[in-house]
Amino acid sequence: MADKSSGGLGLPRFQRNEKQQRWVASERRTAKLIQSLWKAAGQKERTDPRFLCLLVQCGWNTQGRKNEGDSTRRWRNQKIAEYLRVEYDSDQQLAQQLHSRFKSLGSSKKCLSILRKRTGIVLYYTAWHPATLRFVKKHSKGVALAFKQVSSGSAHVFDKVRNVATVIESLGVFPAAGKLVSPFKGLTPVLSCLDPQSRFPIMNKRTDALLHRIEREANKEGIVALSKLIGRTYDIRDARELDVYASTEKLPKLKRRNGKSGSADAFKDIGFKSEMNSIGQITAKKTVIAKLHNKLTNDLREYLLWRYKIAPKEHRFDALVSGWKKGRDLLIEAKTGSEGASGRAQIRQAIGQLYDYRFTHMPSKKVDLAILLRKEPGVDVKVLLNSLGIELLWFKGKSLFGTVSL
Repeated sequence: MADKSSGGLGLPRFQRNEKQQRWVASERRTAKLIQSLWKAAGQKERTDPRFLCLLVQCGWNTQGRKNEGDSTRRWRNQKIAEYLRVEYDSDQQLAQQLHSRFKSLGSSKKCLSILRKRTGIVLYYTAWHPATLRFVKKHSKGVALAFKQVSSGSAHVFDKVRNVATVIESLGVFPAAGKLVSPFKGLTPVLSCLDPQSRFPIMNKRTDALLHRIEREANKEGIVALSKLIGRTYDIRDARELDVYASTEKLPKLKRRNGKSGSADAFKDIGFKSEMNSIGQITAKKTVIAKLHNKLTNDLREYLLWRYKIAPKEHRFDALVSGWKKGRDLLIEAKTGSEGASGRAQIRQAIGQLYDYRFTHMPSKKVDLAILLRKEPGVDVKVLLNSLGIELLWFKGKSLFGTVSL
């Protein structure tokens, strides 16, 4: 159902040409440097605001995407000298001081080799440097926690990515050069480098177009969505390649929708919906209705998009899975309950909606019908829907079950 060359989101595969490989190699050198410093540091240093600021700055560069000159290397070494509280007279002299402070980095000769390598990933806006470093110092406990979490391995890598992003997002934004700046801009380079599984993505101006293309925002959910692009579908091996991919690959534009009913082009990909409480007016009584419904459709979107690379559509209905069977589409209506009087009312509503939507918006297509619930319904609901030829789907944990298989 998904195009083999580009996956369900319609994105191109990573070319990995010579220029891209050089860029990736530079980012991997940066990751190796930052990981080496982190591993060499003791527990006290790992919570020291000054050390945290040093690591953050090691993720930046002074020359942009090319980073081919020597100014970033010298600037980085100056920052290392400032952290060590020594003068930066020469690479050899600094190597001896670095070895003296971090014995596990190796001999002075190995430290010299480190200092002579060009590193740095993001050309971070210079005017934001002071404010970003003040932010790190102010929130050093939270930043240190995020560094500790991301530097550990996990069997549940996306949960780790989300947890780390949640920590950073909870710290809020900060003012810099007349703007409110997200800490993701300056901190994701070092977070990405500290991740031994190389799944934590970099989020900055480079990724704006990619986030727009997958219809996500520059927040923790956007971080997770970017992480899930890493893999075989787009031939992106790690976060280093994802950053270069976002900067160098030509992304197809989102199709403009003309809004004509019954036309497939009028249906849009399901976007992420807020799971914060919404208030709806139902029979003159205010009831919280949107939170669970949006979570349900979000779960379906995640399941289909990231597991099978199917991009479900939405219009006035909740979801349409195109080509779920050969020559057939599956129209899905989500409901939050099926028990009791209110639950039965939701089932009746879903039945009417499905028949109405199919008749109104896709009269000439072969469309099957299904209702998505939060949990497995009772026998009475199953019998009712079976008699009408309507399929059932429900979640159990993160797995999708039902009368049909998706």
